[in-house]
Amino acid sequence: MSPIDDELRAALHGRAAVLAPSPDPLAGIERRARRMRRNRAATAVAGSVLAVAAIALAVPALSPEAAPRVSTPAASTPASPSPSEAPSPVPSPAAAPAQYDLAAPWAYRGGPTLDPQDLATYTRKWASTVGVAADEVVFTPLYGEIHEPSQRFRFVYAAYVKSSDMMEYGLAMSREAGPEFLSRAPLTRDTTAMPVPVPGDGEFLSLLVVAAPDTTGLEYAPNGADFRAMTAKAPGVGIDAVDGDGALDRVRVLGSDGSEVFSGPVPEFSDSGEAPVVGRPDNLLGWGVRGAQDAELVGRAVAGFAARKQVTRQQVEHQVLFVGDNDSGQTYVVLQGWVQGQRAQVFGWVETPGREAEGQLRQLTEPGTAAVAILLTGIPGRTTDELVVVPQPATGEVFYRAEPGADPQPVSTPGLDGVALIDRDQMPGEDSIVLLDGNGDLDRPTFDGPVSSLLCGEKTCS
Repeated sequence: MSPIDDELRAALHGRAAVLAPSPDPLAGIERRARRMRRNRAATAVAGSVLAVAAIALAVPALSPEAAPRVSTPAASTPASPSPSEAPSPVPSPAAAPAQYDLAAPWAYRGGPTLDPQDLATYTRKWASTVGVAADEVVFTPLYGEIHEPSQRFRFVYAAYVKSSDMMEYGLAMSREAGPEFLSRAPLTRDTTAMPVPVPGDGEFLSLLVVAAPDTTGLEYAPNGADFRAMTAKAPGVGIDAVDGDGALDRVRVLGSDGSEVFSGPVPEFSDSGEAPVVGRPDNLLGWGVRGAQDAELVGRAVAGFAARKQVTRQQVEHQVLFVGDNDSGQTYVVLQGWVQGQRAQVFGWVETPGREAEGQLRQLTEPGTAAVAILLTGIPGRTTDELVVVPQPATGEVFYRAEPGADPQPVSTPGLDGVALIDRDQMPGEDSIVLLDGNGDLDRPTFDGPVSSLLCGEKTCS
């Protein structure tokens, strides 16, 4: 009996038992990838392949060990999305055929697919990255493949937050340490193509473009004029080596009738050849989210940042650093916000019962920033203010010095992952903060300076 017959027999007998999925998306995906490569190798036996293919269509994948579920529907017969790729429940305006529609996302193409548990892992990771609760996120894979040199699974996704207008697309890849987002770009309601820069293989840089499944051609022009067909990966998906002048390179997509539905520049690559985080400023702290999750509060904070910058909510992006509250009923958010195309700055949003919400905008974030802070004032029932100090992760103990020459007192707050809440006089003197490194080295603090330097406004620092 051949290895293929053994494999088929095992799959049919396995229908009686459903195995639990692997908690590790990387392991599950890579095991499915190995099975896919074995199946490809078996194409040398033509008759057996036809028999296996005919029966395999009727045998569902029962576990991460099963063959990868590859979806490459014909343009005229789009596949129904699986439960893990369900369309957005949020209504969206009627989209032109070539546009990405939140209510009816493009069908997944390529392979292998993400099973529900893998998809949940990536959804949680993306939600943490942008600072919202996972149940607020709709995360939709659009095209996936095994990156042959690294044997890692990578895929293009679209994501949006149901409680706000935040939408983006990008490239995600499996890593041993967990999911990683290699490239991110804003997604709009009139998007017709998603150009994604990907890490280079050897001396080449690559551009992956995902468009509607019924597009007839994806083309790249190194000089912006002489277009050539990109290598087709799946219906509406193409890839090409980027070998032109970065200032002139262009990509275009042709619709089902041959008309041009997209034409635009190629996303920029960094000097090192790595795919950049498209649309993200270079001064993001990247510390992750700490504190309680409150998507509605964060949404109001982001809207407050947009109002302070005198732009629309759709023009700003954000990354949450800390969400907290106190016994007096105040709730607050510390985040980094930025207008698209600009650099990031820290913004504090404080809501106090019976009062108008307060926004605290800081100066542009400097490289090497060790801590950020906001100040809670007018706290009901208290005669002191509260200083909220958010240090970089893995910081050691936090010390507060009420006045010059005084002994610094430890003020670290248990249970807040390094964030310190400090009672501060409403008319303070020249108080200061000392942050120790993760080893508690008193001789090498990561920060030792006046509190006032952490509370500088956008324009001045008094």
